[in-house]
Amino acid sequence: MEHSEAERVGALHALGVLDTPREERYDRVVRLAQQIFGVGAAAVNLVDADRQWTKAEVGLPGLVNTPRRDSFCARTVEHPGALVVPDAAADDRFRTNPFVRGDPPVRFYAGHPLRAPGGERIGSLCLTDPVPRELTAREQAILAELAGLVEHELAAQHEIDHAGQVQRMLMPRTAPSVPGWDLAARWAPARELGGDFYDWWVQDGRLQLHVADVMGKGLPAALLAASVRAVLHGSARYNDQRAAVDRAGAALESILEDTGTFVTAFAARVDLGTGVLDYVDAGHGLAVVCDPTGAHRRLCSSGLPLGVLPGSTWEPRTERLAPGETLLVISDGLLDYFPDVPAALARAGRAVADSAGCEELVERVLRFALERGLDDDVTVLALRRAG
Repeated sequence: MEHSEAERVGALHALGVLDTPREERYDRVVRLAQQIFGVGAAAVNLVDADRQWTKAEVGLPGLVNTPRRDSFCARTVEHPGALVVPDAAADDRFRTNPFVRGDPPVRFYAGHPLRAPGGERIGSLCLTDPVPRELTAREQAILAELAGLVEHELAAQHEIDHAGQVQRMLMPRTAPSVPGWDLAARWAPARELGGDFYDWWVQDGRLQLHVADVMGKGLPAALLAASVRAVLHGSARYNDQRAAVDRAGAALESILEDTGTFVTAFAARVDLGTGVLDYVDAGHGLAVVCDPTGAHRRLCSSGLPLGVLPGSTWEPRTERLAPGETLLVISDGLLDYFPDVPAALARAGRAVADSAGCEELVERVLRFALERGLDDDVTVLALRRAG
């Protein structure tokens, strides 16, 4: 099936790969291609509406953006098969090309189209050399196999990006309106997908809060996080905090055991009239209540993480948020920037004192982590009682 130019360019842009940093998985393919074919250069080039952008290259230092009119690969995407030019200086299509007239010149070119997941030809894995040569049928087949590796990486990244979008959509988009209370949260995965999540809703005059952290990073952690979130959400709808976490732990026991994974979780229900907080802390241990000066008291953990010990149960605990106090829950990704947990929580307390509201607070904490680079997923949730 042939695609229009608009469809082709749209498919390229949908991949989200243009103008991204170099990546070893693509560099590895071009190095391999150069070695297999013994050519001067190899590259992964993507053809945009008016330019060629180079994702990976070897032997072509400094090549990033090329006008489309000068691109050999722009010709490659016009046809379903490989484009082989044994001697560009003797080919009417290319003899005046600036690369052919360059130093060193491009005399030999071979490119195999790269296709997006929908089949649109979006670029080329290409070979160039300053000496004319032929490419045998067997060599063309090898070039096609290498191009398939690049296509696989592009498609895999596209799927991960899409999964990341879905995961972000599953996070609560806006905080529920609760008069007399201020609520906000932020989440940033270390990779495209993460194992942290938060959740909230209001039911019968009480605010339910969840913050959890699945061991690990990336796609496996994200898949488990989706299951944990759904189970915790469903259990908490119809049970008190102890029963909700106990039932969630039992329901998740086999999958966590099979995957060798555990989950730390903080589940709380806040009476919006009295400020009484009933909570279960399953090995999370990173929830504090702060007064307006930043002085804080750490909420005690009430059991092991989910998945550590089969048959575990969790003891509920009670706290009260006085007017002006803030509940702050973070994930352990923030601990990477401090020598120990008390230092991290003390810094969090200062952020509470320095922030006028919860939106400012969570943004301040998350920005602190982002400016230092994320090695782990980071989640921060804040609830402040007016006063």
